[in-house]
Amino acid sequence: MRKIITLAAAFALCATTQAFAIAGIGAHYIMNTGSLDGKKSYAVEETITVDQKSSDGLQGLGFKFWIDLLPIIDIEGTLNIAAARYKTNLIIGDETIPLNFTPGAPYNMLFREASPIFGVFNVDLSITYPFDLPLVRPYIGAGVSYFKSIPVVNGSLLDKMLNPEDLQSLAQQDPNIAEEIGQRLATTLKDESYKTGMGGHIIIGCRITVIPFLKPYVNGKYYFGGNTNSQFTQGFVLEVGGGLAL
Repeated sequence: MRKIITLAAAFALCATTQAFAIAGIGAHYIMNTGSLDGKKSYAVEETITVDQKSSDGLQGLGFKFWIDLLPIIDIEGTLNIAAARYKTNLIIGDETIPLNFTPGAPYNMLFREASPIFGVFNVDLSITYPFDLPLVRPYIGAGVSYFKSIPVVNGSLLDKMLNPEDLQSLAQQDPNIAEEIGQRLATTLKDESYKTGMGGHIIIGCRITVIPFLKPYVNGKYYFGGNTNSQFTQGFVLEVGGGLAL
């Protein structure tokens, strides 16, 4: 009986240490301090202005898996999706026309009438060096990232869809033009290609053992490169979540 209790205690001790984990999978909340810069442009000799506002920091969700079995290093794979809304207005003289989308437009989520949304999708592959401590596994590392970003509703995008008749209607302040442009913007966004590219990141984080096999984790990442939209400034990304480990 004493041997059974001793073996059970030893197993419980191993199960509650990070060194015992082989691999895991989890989900997390993302806070991205990067933001989309605003941009003003002119459609016709400074009489029609496209005023695209900046966004707040992006937020979203992510998923990851990790492997602790290899000697010396660990491997993490992450998929993140983060987004934020922003405003784009057409200014004609003293009139400001918000470019909102109808429910049929892409990226409008559940809102009846929605502002444009900017989003970044990325896939990371990280190699980390762990420091084994009781109940906590801190690590540092680096890796490569693949990015995709949603087109921005700015003057450049409108230039691809506006024609002389549109500009004349805008200049004459046609009351129906704003709704029509909103609907056509939705179609243009569907046809517009995502911006894609490769970059890299630095990662620092830790996984914590609360109970056997349950591993809350926190990651801080700094991204660079990626060829995302030129108006988007990469920032610090915080991942907070948890997962199951074997």
